[in-house]
Amino acid sequence: MNSTFEVRHPQHVYFERIVKHLQARDRWLDIGCGRQLVPWWLQGKCELESKLKSRVRWLVGVDPDLDALRDNRSCHLRLKADTSALPFADGSFDIVTSNMVFEHVENPEAILPEIRRVLRRRGRFIVLTPNWLDIVTIAAWAVPNLLHPAFVSRIEARGKEDVYPTHFRFNRRGAVEKMLQGARFGHCRVELLDQPDTYHHVPVFAHIESAWHGLARRWPSLRGTLLIEAEAA
Repeated sequence: MNSTFEVRHPQHVYFERIVKHLQARDRWLDIGCGRQLVPWWLQGKCELESKLKSRVRWLVGVDPDLDALRDNRSCHLRLKADTSALPFADGSFDIVTSNMVFEHVENPEAILPEIRRVLRRRGRFIVLTPNWLDIVTIAAWAVPNLLHPAFVSRIEARGKEDVYPTHFRFNRRGAVEKMLQGARFGHCRVELLDQPDTYHHVPVFAHIESAWHGLARRWPSLRGTLLIEAEAA
């Protein structure tokens, strides 16, 4: 049986984890909010997004891409901002999240202290990002960033304007834990999640991806996605 039908998508696990921690009066910051909170292709997107927004007092999104922010209708408030200098007071948020963004961050050590600063004590930081040993991550390493927009837009349902350079500086379990501790986060937890097959439509690569995911079920270090959770100490 194809692994697409066997494996729960990491996006579902990520949003379930967020729901678990949300409280009625919480203030929520989403880093790299892009065009929407929940990916457009995720089944039940509208219902999930409505449920998430209804559970908090404020949902604030920040992103450096102004065009993406203009399209975003998920957040109560949207700001074009540099994550290394967030325009918020200390302890402004109860939860900070980031969904498939940190692989694009060139210097995570510069922004993690800012995220910690705007979180209240014991606030929650939750991140979903590719594992450095995922087959798609390895393929991205092999293709220069300059070619990513043309390459990715041909095999995925997104425009060139939504393809950003990748750096993969926050995608190794040990490095993630070390950087979070250095930024004064405590109780760090990094989970490796299986990734379903996605590229059935891409000749040759579809077989490689499926075989790799089979190996990942035997060797968890090869699993596709990291779910990272940390508490502000």
